[in-house]
Amino acid sequence: MVPRRVSDTKAIVRILTQTFRASQLSIASLLGVAGLLYALKSGRFRNLNLFSRRRQDDDEDDDAVLVPGLQNLGNNCFLNVILQALASCKDFRSYLQWVIDDASETVSGQGEDEQFPLTIALSDLLQELSTVGRRQSISSPRKVMLALTHYVKNFNLTCQQDASEALLHLISSLQEEIVVCYRPAKSSNLSDIMFSRNLRIVAAAPPSEGLHDLKRWRKHLRGPFDGILGSTLMCRTCSSQISLEFQFFHTLPLSPLLYSGSSNIVLGCTLENCLKKFLGAEKVENYFCHRCWHVAAVKFLSVMRAAEIDIEKVKSCGGEDQCDCKASLNLQRMPWSNSYSFILKQLTIARFPKLLCIQVQRASLNMFGESVKLSGHVAFPPVLDLSLFSPSSIGLNIEKNEMSQYLNPEATSRNHGGMYRLVTVVEHFGMTGSGHYTVYRSVRVASQEEEEEEDCVELRWFSISDSEVGRVSESDVLGAEASLLFYEKL
Repeated sequence: MVPRRVSDTKAIVRILTQTFRASQLSIASLLGVAGLLYALKSGRFRNLNLFSRRRQDDDEDDDAVLVPGLQNLGNNCFLNVILQALASCKDFRSYLQWVIDDASETVSGQGEDEQFPLTIALSDLLQELSTVGRRQSISSPRKVMLALTHYVKNFNLTCQQDASEALLHLISSLQEEIVVCYRPAKSSNLSDIMFSRNLRIVAAAPPSEGLHDLKRWRKHLRGPFDGILGSTLMCRTCSSQISLEFQFFHTLPLSPLLYSGSSNIVLGCTLENCLKKFLGAEKVENYFCHRCWHVAAVKFLSVMRAAEIDIEKVKSCGGEDQCDCKASLNLQRMPWSNSYSFILKQLTIARFPKLLCIQVQRASLNMFGESVKLSGHVAFPPVLDLSLFSPSSIGLNIEKNEMSQYLNPEATSRNHGGMYRLVTVVEHFGMTGSGHYTVYRSVRVASQEEEEEEDCVELRWFSISDSEVGRVSESDVLGAEASLLFYEKL
C-alpha cells in the first residue's frame, strides 16, 4: 500500500503538471504553489485548518471533544481571538459572574440588562465558549459587538484591527460600565488613584472614612488583568532615590531581540529575554541630580573659603526643585555637568495581576518610516516564573511603604506568588495592518481513561480560526509565533 503522504504528493504534482500545460504558468509560479500546498499539507499552517476535515476523520473518538467556534461577521477575527482567549481565563469568567450576581443585590431601578449590557453579553458568550461537546458548534459575537460599540464608537469592529488594542478597549469599556455603580460618592485619595492611570508615592495613609472606599475598590473595581508597574529613578553617584512612581497596566508590551538593522527576531530569543529587556535598568541622559549638585556645591564653597553659614545652608538644603541655592550663594560659576551624575531608571512589577497578558510587539518602523512585521519565533514557557522581576530584585521594599495597602493587599509571603500557567496564545498571519488572527486555547476536560475519579481532568489544546476548530498538541502551541500570551496565576 502506498503511504497516504506519498499518494497525496503525487496527486498534487499531477494536478500542477496538468495546470502548467494548460495555462503555461512559469516554473517559479509552479514551484511557489507547490511549496505552499506542501506546507499546508504538512501542517506548517495548522491554524488555517484547510486539511482539518481529513485529519479529524483519522482522530480517535476521544479527540472528538471540541469547543465552539465563532462567526466572522466581517473581518472581526481580531475580536474573535480575544473572546476565545478570555473564555479560557477562568478568573475572568468568575469575575464577570460575580459582578452580575453582586449587582442584582445592590443595583436598583433599571434592570441588569440595561445597567450592564456588555458585562452580561460577554459573560453569556464566554460561558458558551467554555462548553465542550462532541459536535462542533458555532457561536455568534453579535451581542457583544453591539454592546461594545456603545463605548468605542470610533473603533470599527467590522474592519481589520489590532487584537491587543481590541482587548484594551474591551477591558476599559467593562470598567466604564461597572464603575457607574461603584464610584465613591466623595472625592478622596483613593478615588484619585482609582480613576487615574499614574500615581506617585506621596499620599498619606487614607483616613478612616476612606477605608470603606478602599474595600469597595478591592472588591469591585480591581479586575483580574489589573497589575501595577513601579518605576524608580535612582542616582548611582550619590545612592539616592529620586522618585518612585506607579502605573496601572492591563498588558505588558515586550519588544523581542532583533538582529542589528533587521526586522528578524534573534534566533533563540526567549520570553525571559524580552522581560529582562523591558524591566532592565537604563541610563537617563542629561538628568539634573539635585543631591549631587549640592554635594559638589559644598566642596566648591569649601575650596573657595566661603562663609561657614553659607556652607551649612547648602548642607541643610533638601535639594528640591524649589531650591534657590544656586542664585542666592552666587554658585552660577561653579563648574557642573549633568554627566557627573549616573542616573538609572528601572521598571518592576509592583503588583502581579491574576491574569497576565503579554503583548509580543510584532510591528516596527524601517529606515523609510514604513511599518514592517517582526518575524521569528520567541520561545515562551508553559509555566512562567515572575518572581525574578519582583520589587526586591532592584532593592525596593514596597511592603513597608505607606501605599502598600493599595499595591499588595494580599499576603505575598507565598513562594508561588509569581508563578503563572499558559492558557492562550494568539498568532497573526500576514503583514502589519492586514492578515488573519488565529488562537490556541487550553480547556480542561474530564479524562476518559479514569472515569471512576470525579475530579480527574486533563488539559487539552485547540486551534481556532473563527468557526474552524481542531485539536493540537502542546508542542504545536509552543511553536507558534505568538502576538499575545495569556497566563493565569497559579
